[in-house]
Amino acid sequence: MQRIHHVKSGVRASEAEHGGYYFVCTVGVWIEMRVRDGSLPDKKVGVRWSIDHWKSHHEAFGSLEQRITQDEGRWRIDITNVVTTGWRDGTIGGPNGEQPSGNVWTLWGPNKKDVKCLPLGTVAPEFEFALFLEEHGRRYWENNLDRNFKICLADFGKPDLR
Repeated sequence: MQRIHHVKSGVRASEAEHGGYYFVCTVGVWIEMRVRDGSLPDKKVGVRWSIDHWKSHHEAFGSLEQRITQDEGRWRIDITNVVTTGWRDGTIGGPNGEQPSGNVWTLWGPNKKDVKCLPLGTVAPEFEFALFLEEHGRRYWENNLDRNFKICLADFGKPDLR
C-alpha cells in the first residue's frame, strides 16, 4: 500500500533584484502530500533533495498541516533559500570579458553574493527529491516510481523574451 500520495510541489521566489541587464532571485520550494497513517505522533515525514545531480544531498522534515481522515493527513515541507538563480543579458558582453552577443546567461549560486554565470549551453541542475515516512527507526520511500520528483528551478528566473 502506498503511504505517501497526491504529491504537489512548487517554487516561490524571495529577495528579487533586477537592473536593466539582469534579474536575480532566491528560490525556495514547497512540497505537499497526503500520508496514510501519518497523523500519529510517532511519525516523521521528510524529503531528501539535491540540486547537483546527487553529488550531495540535504534532508528536511515536514509538519502535519491537517488531518483529512482519522488515518490520513496532509503534510507540508517548506525549504527556503534553495538556490539563487536568474539571468544576465549578453548584449553588453559576457561575464568573463566575452564579446557582446545575443545570448542570455543563466545565473546560479548558493546566494546572491556567490552567484555566477553558467557556461553557455550548460543546463542548470534541477531540484530533485524523494519523500520518506519514518517510523520506529525505519524509512518508507516514495520516489515517483524510481524516477524521483523534479522541479526545474532555472526556468523560474528566466526573462520574458517576448
